[in-house]
Amino acid sequence: MSDTVNNVKSEANENAQNVLNEAVEEITEISENIIEAADDSENSAVDSNEKSEKAAAENAENTENGETADSEGAEEKTSILKKIKSFIAGIDYNAAFMRLIGSYLLIMAFFVHKLKEEFSPIHYWEGFVNNLPIAKFALLVLGIFVSFSVIHMLLKKYTNPSALLLFVGALTLSFVALWKCENYYFCIAFIILSAVSAWFCYNYDGFKFVQYLTKKSVCLIIVLLTIGIAAFISFFTIYRHRIYWTATFDFGIFFQMYHYMADCLEPLTTCERDKLLSHFAVHFSPIYYVLLPFYYFFPSANTLLISQGILAAMGAIPLMLICRHRKFTNLETFSFCIVYLFSASIIGPCFYDFHENAFLPALLMWFFYAIEKEKIVLIYIFMALVLFVKEDSALYVALISYYCIFTMKKKRHGIIMFSIAIIYFITVTSLMTKFGEGVMTSRTYGNLMQDHSAGLPEVIKTVILNPVYFLTQCVNEDGFKFLLIMLVPLGFLPLLSKKFSHYLLVAPFILMNLASGYYYSKDTGFQYVFGTTACLIYCALVNYSDIKSKKKEFVAIFMSVATLCTFSTMIGGKTVSYEIYKNGKEEFLLRDSLLDAIPEDASVAVFDSFLQTHIAQREEVYLLSDYYLEKPVDADFVVIKTGYSEQWIADYAAKTEASGYTKYGEENDIMTIYVSPDYEGVE
Repeated sequence: MSDTVNNVKSEANENAQNVLNEAVEEITEISENIIEAADDSENSAVDSNEKSEKAAAENAENTENGETADSEGAEEKTSILKKIKSFIAGIDYNAAFMRLIGSYLLIMAFFVHKLKEEFSPIHYWEGFVNNLPIAKFALLVLGIFVSFSVIHMLLKKYTNPSALLLFVGALTLSFVALWKCENYYFCIAFIILSAVSAWFCYNYDGFKFVQYLTKKSVCLIIVLLTIGIAAFISFFTIYRHRIYWTATFDFGIFFQMYHYMADCLEPLTTCERDKLLSHFAVHFSPIYYVLLPFYYFFPSANTLLISQGILAAMGAIPLMLICRHRKFTNLETFSFCIVYLFSASIIGPCFYDFHENAFLPALLMWFFYAIEKEKIVLIYIFMALVLFVKEDSALYVALISYYCIFTMKKKRHGIIMFSIAIIYFITVTSLMTKFGEGVMTSRTYGNLMQDHSAGLPEVIKTVILNPVYFLTQCVNEDGFKFLLIMLVPLGFLPLLSKKFSHYLLVAPFILMNLASGYYYSKDTGFQYVFGTTACLIYCALVNYSDIKSKKKEFVAIFMSVATLCTFSTMIGGKTVSYEIYKNGKEEFLLRDSLLDAIPEDASVAVFDSFLQTHIAQREEVYLLSDYYLEKPVDADFVVIKTGYSEQWIADYAAKTEASGYTKYGEENDIMTIYVSPDYEGVE
């Protein structure tokens, strides 16, 4: 039993041990599962953290990139704004304003030129305003403005293109508006406009580029300008002759005189005093022989007109040398040469036919140059040449010689020249009175003479005993405009000096122009201003040299601007000759053929002064007047222009036909040519 009990206990112990082992195994398995789960959880947490950190890093990186992009965009916007602000701050508003005004003025000049023939901006201003294409005008102004904005940026180191545009625009508008205007009071308004623009241009370095030019280039430009002005004068005066605007006085007489000089060396004419007479009996001018070689080889009216144009223009060369001698800047030299070359009183007289006075500007300028350099031989050469121009040229030499006494180091030469001038004048005028037609003192100074036969002493007497009357003759209503035309382009400089001797250079202007009672002496379109203009320009130059201001260059610029405006006003209207010839060429050629049909050896009497100049190359040609009604008709040919209104011409035509003259040549409505029954040259 005890064994049974023991067996039972043993089995129970075994069973209990098995159960315990199973429980341990289950607990162990559960623990392992728990550990594995814990490890898996830990690993998952690590992975989750890593992913979170990675995501956070990525988010941070994206945020940083976004912030960087935003920052860069903001910086770019800030940079653009800064550039805009910098550009706006860097704008030269003065230059921009000058560019805008200059563009406006330049385009306005274009439309004034384009429309003025049909719609004058002065005389038909309403039509001009109504026909100005505003949109096109604005676009062109904008185009010029933008173009010059670029030019300004490229060239502003060397000059100020904007200021220069303002000046060019104002001057161009003035020049175009005044062309053929012939109203000098309008001209003064545009001179002010141009002068104001020139002032801004000068102060804002618009003329700065001129200082970079070399002396050779300056000389070359002035020489080219001289050639250009000579060509301008020659071209339009030749066409003036072709349209029959040159008259016996004063072209026909010199045309015939050169015909005689080329044949026999004597200055003879028949049309000056209706008889065979030496021109030296009227005016003693040996200087004419200087042109004889040219006329001899080219015997034409064109030769005389071209020679006159060259003579008038070439005075700019010695003037340029004087400027160089006085150490003038390029701008000053240019300005004074423009004053001379475009002077209305140098160019204007060339359009009144042909005169010996045209020699004076160049000869006087060379005379002044020789005096400046104190080249004694040249001084006496040009003194003699000036004296040979005309009997009254001695006055120029006397006054300039008196000026030399005060200014030259070797004053004795001034005294010698003064003495020569006085002796020459007395000798020549005495010979002219005795053997010629006398001196025309009464015509020139009749307003200062009680006894018109008393001569120059009578004039001197009046001036000394009645200076009040003398001054009223110099400046009056008739001469005021003339005074302005002569002195405004010179800035009135000839009258502004502290030195008495300088006024001796003004004296010819007073005595030969202002004091004269001869109407044409106070007109820039006639030859009496040739010499006095040269003296005034030189006097202005001398007085300019005495100015001490740092801004004195503007005075020279003003003078050139005023001269150009005056040129446009007073000379523009004289250029119509070419257009007239082009439009009426057939009629003018017909006139030429009719007159050319008259034999060269025949004597001709012509009633029309403007026809006479085209048949002057012959030994006998006479200008008809009512005086001939009392004389027999004795010329081989008589030419009478049709369309006349004077009764004496009709009477002379009837007298001609009654004397047996018959019509010659083809029928026409321009002129009637009669041939004498005694002329044997016609079959």
